[in-house]
Amino acid sequence: MATKKSTVGRSVAPDPEALIAAPKSAIGFSTEARSPFDDGYSIAGEESVLAGFLAGSMDESDPLYERYLELEERKDRLAKMQAQFQTRKGSDQQVKPAEYFAMDELGRLVDSEDDTMTLHTKEAFRLFMGRGREPGSEVAPIVGGRRIASSLRNLWILTANDNPYADWALLRHEQSIGEVEERLRSEIKDAEALLHRQHDRGLSFSVLKSAEPQALQLGFRSPYGYAISRLIVDYDYFVRLQKTLARKTLRSDAQMRQTIAELTRFVRRIFNETGRFDRWLARSEIHGLTRLDFIVEYATEEANKRVEFVKEVFGMVPADVFTAKMQPRHSRRRYSLTEHERRLLQSVGVEMSKAEAMAVLGQEAESGLV
Repeated sequence: MATKKSTVGRSVAPDPEALIAAPKSAIGFSTEARSPFDDGYSIAGEESVLAGFLAGSMDESDPLYERYLELEERKDRLAKMQAQFQTRKGSDQQVKPAEYFAMDELGRLVDSEDDTMTLHTKEAFRLFMGRGREPGSEVAPIVGGRRIASSLRNLWILTANDNPYADWALLRHEQSIGEVEERLRSEIKDAEALLHRQHDRGLSFSVLKSAEPQALQLGFRSPYGYAISRLIVDYDYFVRLQKTLARKTLRSDAQMRQTIAELTRFVRRIFNETGRFDRWLARSEIHGLTRLDFIVEYATEEANKRVEFVKEVFGMVPADVFTAKMQPRHSRRRYSLTEHERRLLQSVGVEMSKAEAMAVLGQEAESGLV
């Protein structure tokens, strides 16, 4: 008689089929390549498949009910995954909590030393300081570089509101300052060449400088302030060269004064225009202006008032500026447009371009060119 062998103390090989968990749904699910789940589950795809079911009575006996439960579970899992991602600051899984929480304690970047600007001439000092209106005097005030640096900062901040006129103001300022800098480079090059020619003849002339130059602390809070300081020091050197040429009788006093006066007026004209943009765009009537104000679909009564006000003051912003095809060198604009908003803005830009073209044709017709 055969005896049954004891299995006590011996491991029994498990049934392979018993290790495979039964699927939650025999119906399956939609997948997508960029799914956050390892199995490729697509929440958007399932929502599309279940659209009719979700719009109905959602009967539990419906075969799609199981897919609906799976969809809700996946949404919860995704929400937890996103929350964990935010908590970890988007860091890799290998990063420890103490490391990613330390990011919250990180301070902002500050200057390691004080930024300074050293000036030698009273002309450069006056260009930087400007001149206020003297009490009891009818003499108009003069806008200075320090004040314009503040105006530029205000315009730079306004770009965060997606304000197209702030972009336009900064672009116009950049273009005009570029022209001034080109003029300064040309004048400086000519003056240095003239001094160098004297050196070739045996005369060594030094450039005038102040016996006690003054260093001013800057501390600007926008990139445009530092551009103003660079302009001022270039202007200061330009004035020193012009006075050197007059002192060494390479130019007359009248020529020296005229050259300095012309370039000074050029710079002040730019300062005045930039200051005008700042004053008007800071007005409460249009301070909240944004590109979406120009789109009928988004325009409110207040938005329409802002658009009419700004168009009366400055005219219509150029189409390339409105569509952000042209942007200032520095901007705080971080607004992310939806594809729908982008198309609407582009359509408004096209209409602006057509209006600009018609205006040009009208001007040419009036002048007899067409």
